[in-house]
Amino acid sequence: MKKRINLLKKQKRFIQLQQFFSKFKLIIISEIIIFSIIYPIFFYLLWQKKGKIENLSANKKELLEFLIQNKALDAKFIYFRNKQLQISSIIRQSTDYFPYYNLLKESTTNQSYNVKLDSVLIDKSKTATFTYSFVDYTNLLDFLKYAESDEFLRHFDSLILVTFTKVELEETVYKLTFSGRFTNFASR
Repeated sequence: MKKRINLLKKQKRFIQLQQFFSKFKLIIISEIIIFSIIYPIFFYLLWQKKGKIENLSANKKELLEFLIQNKALDAKFIYFRNKQLQISSIIRQSTDYFPYYNLLKESTTNQSYNVKLDSVLIDKSKTATFTYSFVDYTNLLDFLKYAESDEFLRHFDSLILVTFTKVELEETVYKLTFSGRFTNFASR
C-alpha cells in the first residue's frame, strides 16, 4: 500500500480537487480520442475535395486553351448565325414576289399578241405597279380587252391604268402602266 502525504490541511478539500482533476483528465482523454477519430475523416474528405478542385482546374485550363485555339472558328459561327438571322428577318418582312411576277408574266404569254413586261414593283402590302410595252397598236388594243376581262381582273382587288404613253424612237412603242393590289393566293 502506498502512503500519500497530504499537504492540504483539510482532507475534504483534497478529495474534491482529486475528483475534479480526474474528471478533467477523463474529459481531455475522451477529447483526444474523439479528435484522433474525427481528424482522419476530415483529412480524407478535404483530400478528396482538393482532388476534385484540381481536376476541375485542369478541365478549365483545357477548355480555355480549346476556346483560345478555336476563337476564329467561333467568330465565324457567330458571323454566319447573324447572317442567318438577318436573312430570316428579311424573308419575314419581304413580299413573296415570285408568284405575283409569274402571274403577270403568264398573263402576257397566254395571249397571242406581242407584249413585253418592262418593269414590276411590288411592295409588302401586295400593291404593284407594272408596265407593259407594245410594238403594235392592235396588240395594245387586244391586251386592253384582255385586261378588262374577268380572267385577268380576278387576280386583283383593284387595278387602275395609271399612264398610257407613246414613245417614238426607231420605232413606235406604246406603254401601259398599271397600279393595283393583288388578291391573296390563299383566298382563291
